Amino acid sequence: MVESKYRTGLLFILVATGYLFASPTATAINIVLDYTLDANNNNWFGGTPDGLARRASVDVAAGFLSAIITNDDWESLPTLNESFSLSDIAASSITDISGSTMFGSPESDGLGFSYDNIATTNRSSVAENEYIIYVSAFDFDASTTSNAKGGWESSDRRNAAGFALTEFNTWGGKVVFNTAKTWYSGANPGINPSDDYGFQDPNKSPTTDISTDNWDWSTSSDTWKGFDLKTIDAGAISRRDLYATTIHELMHALGATSSNFATYVGQDAGGNNLLGPNVVAEFGGPVPRSSSGHFATNTQSTIWNSEDILSETVLDPNSLSGVRKYFTKLDAALLRDLGYNVVEGFSPADFNTDTLVDSADLALWEESFGVDALADANGDQFTTGTDFLIWQREFGGSAPGASPSIAVPEPSTLLLLIFLFSLTGIFSRAVSVRRAAVENLPDGERIA
Repeated sequence: MVESKYRTGLLFILVATGYLFASPTATAINIVLDYTLDANNNNWFGGTPDGLARRASVDVAAGFLSAIITNDDWESLPTLNESFSLSDIAASSITDISGSTMFGSPESDGLGFSYDNIATTNRSSVAENEYIIYVSAFDFDASTTSNAKGGWESSDRRNAAGFALTEFNTWGGKVVFNTAKTWYSGANPGINPSDDYGFQDPNKSPTTDISTDNWDWSTSSDTWKGFDLKTIDAGAISRRDLYATTIHELMHALGATSSNFATYVGQDAGGNNLLGPNVVAEFGGPVPRSSSGHFATNTQSTIWNSEDILSETVLDPNSLSGVRKYFTKLDAALLRDLGYNVVEGFSPADFNTDTLVDSADLALWEESFGVDALADANGDQFTTGTDFLIWQREFGGSAPGASPSIAVPEPSTLLLLIFLFSLTGIFSRAVSVRRAAVENLPDGERIA
């Protein structure tokens, strides 16, 4: 096709001038979800279409956090001999990871069972920068109101510099969901949720919750509760959002717990406010916390990677049916105070939204040049040479706030590049000619 030849020619010129680099290596903590315990019991995350949809929601939530956390100096654990525990489980016995029957210990309220020392027998080591989360789902006992529970296990890991106590890091943890609840696993936002935030009333302190936006405003607390899922899917009504709950519980599994607030984040003498430098800078002062490992109820922040959308934090202790809480900037600040490197947002040059700006994005730009807006980095609804220049500037980074490895061109090379892109008008005119030809063809015909 005509424009394909021009795109190929332009790509050849870019290669000849040294602008096609090797794809950079992703530098991020890799959250690995292990569903073995679930598969050996209820298989809530597999088998049926509903199960697979639930698993997709959890996978995407973990993928999002893996993408925005860029620590790359965690040592491997060549020997993993660990275990984790569960509590408030209704069943008196379960099948452990090795496939054996395990009997629970009756809890003091007489309504449920706890399971200590569930051995991680299916893996003997943890790779560099890996964080293992064992995911399962059971009926919780009748006294438990929790939707899910998450936590970390055993802090025996160090980073490459050997600092075990200056930042939180361990081999992993667990998340368990309450199957007695009714869950929503639709409207999967994907790894980059930025396009799913919808519209929020520009009046950030309205007197009523208007029906024309996508966000739930509470007149009783005068706070934005979260994304109102029923505005895009009536099937979300009266259901707990699995995606948001997973983000919440994974934050606990990554170390957002009461003990770590005191050890890593910092708090006042009464334990009522968090004093970590990142949360204080984001919030504008000490951040109220609840008695558990959460921010105080109704604590608001700006949604991560949005301009001005407000919501309760993901780490709020409460959730509402039919409401999705997206990750906020205050949630990100807390992870930073725990020692995680968290990027500010996804780059506009990440055309394929895999959280990296690399050669795959350049390939998509090449396919889209002059044809569609799939590689539109500057928001003008076209894919042009300007979008390539943005890609080149961001190449090697995962998002703003990361530390991309970008090759800065010599002045003479940059001038050559500018000259080459002065030719893009020729390419665009060629594409326009082809489009005009296609529009004038009889129905059913096309240009090969």
